[in-house]
Amino acid sequence: MALVEIQINRLGINSLEYSPASVDVSPGTALHVRITNYGSPTHITLRTASEEYTNFTYENLYVEAEAEIHIPILSTAPEGSFPMQVITGYGMRREEFKVDVIQPAPAPVLEENPLEAMMKEEAAKSEKPSITLPDKNVLIALVLPVIGLIFLLLWIFVFPAASSALMAIILFVIMLIGVVVAWFTAKK
Repeated sequence: MALVEIQINRLGINSLEYSPASVDVSPGTALHVRITNYGSPTHITLRTASEEYTNFTYENLYVEAEAEIHIPILSTAPEGSFPMQVITGYGMRREEFKVDVIQPAPAPVLEENPLEAMMKEEAAKSEKPSITLPDKNVLIALVLPVIGLIFLLLWIFVFPAASSALMAIILFVIMLIGVVVAWFTAKK
């Protein structure tokens, strides 16, 4: 965080001190200015005319004890510097500090070992989407109710004269086997 400390009225009426004399900021960040007043409430003005670096132009602050202002630096700001003027005592004291806009250093790119890169590329090429087949018990649990339904439809529409008790027992056994298989499949 780029920070400039300004102290007013510490050495006398309308005295003005600041540190550091220049501050580095990156495009798209903000310059933080903290103002501390050691005397009676005072007007302080911050001013710059650097539209290529910031859309901030002018701020007149009434500082009783402390104040903080954030000056946005444009994300499109080029590298360079601009002055920020500080005025107290209705123009009696004027000082300025320099704001240096610098591009952040790019993150170091770690080069990959060529052998490792080739192995990763080969592994990516050889990977095929795997299709997992359902468990045998799951298939049985699904197939048995379908067989039972087919048997029920045959009983109703094709063999309506067949013994009802025999058909009911066969259908019940098929459905019971399906439920038991599903039960044991779910427990695994």
